[in-house]
Amino acid sequence: MNNYTDSHKTQLAATCILLSIADADEVIEDKELVIIHEILYEFFSLEQNAVQSLMDEAAKIRQDSTDLFQFGAQLNKDFTHDDKIDFINCVFEVAYADGNLHYLEQHTVKKIANILNLHRDDIIAAKAEIESYLD
Repeated sequence: MNNYTDSHKTQLAATCILLSIADADEVIEDKELVIIHEILYEFFSLEQNAVQSLMDEAAKIRQDSTDLFQFGAQLNKDFTHDDKIDFINCVFEVAYADGNLHYLEQHTVKKIANILNLHRDDIIAAKAEIESYLD
């Protein structure tokens, strides 16, 4: 994972996207929240209490948002292509938290990848990596 700590806005945008993928099937499970917590801790090198604060703040922001584009725009501004690939792997990790990929989660992953300007090959590789990890 990255050691990307530059921007609170970037951390918040990433957290909103991760929470959105967890909520794509309209049920946020505890497993998904645990994985998001672990991802944020590792990806941004945050302290445990900072991760929870970030998740709480992102949950409030998501209530007022209507789409993922504002969050993706922030990540496009701050992430390199490699950062985006690492992040889409994290998105798939959350989507597969319950052991399978719900069709609404799959649709949301594709939407996120498109917003991040990732190629189809990047998405396929990320999905295959997570699936092989789960097997």
